[in-house]
Amino acid sequence: MAQEFHRTEYTSDQALFQLDFYLKVLNLPFSLKDLYRKAYEKRLGPHYSDDWLDDLEHDPDVQEAMSEPFTTKTIIETLMKNGHESIVRALLRETRMLGITFTHAYIVGMEKWK
Repeated sequence: MAQEFHRTEYTSDQALFQLDFYLKVLNLPFSLKDLYRKAYEKRLGPHYSDDWLDDLEHDPDVQEAMSEPFTTKTIIETLMKNGHESIVRALLRETRMLGITFTHAYIVGMEKWK
C-alpha cells in the first residue's frame, strides 16, 4: 500500500524556512537571504531588512512545519499563493544563471551525505 501524505497548508514563514533548509542541504552557492535581498532590496529601499529571517528558526510554528512532509513544489506553491513571487523569480534566476537544475542540485547535494 502506498504511503499517503496529508496535504498541509504552510505559511510563508514556514515555506521560507523550508527553502532555506533545502538551499543549505544542497550546499548551493546562495542563501535564502541572498534571494530575499535580490527580490526586495530595491523595492523596499531604506526600509529593507532581512534580519527577521534569522528569527524563523526560533518560531515554534515554523519548526513544526519541518516535521511535516514538504517538497520544492509545496514551497513554491506557498510562496506564490502568499505574494512572494519575487523570491521564486530570484530563485529561478539564480539557478538558471549557475546552470543548476533541481535534479542537478539534488544529485550534487546528495554527494555530501555519502
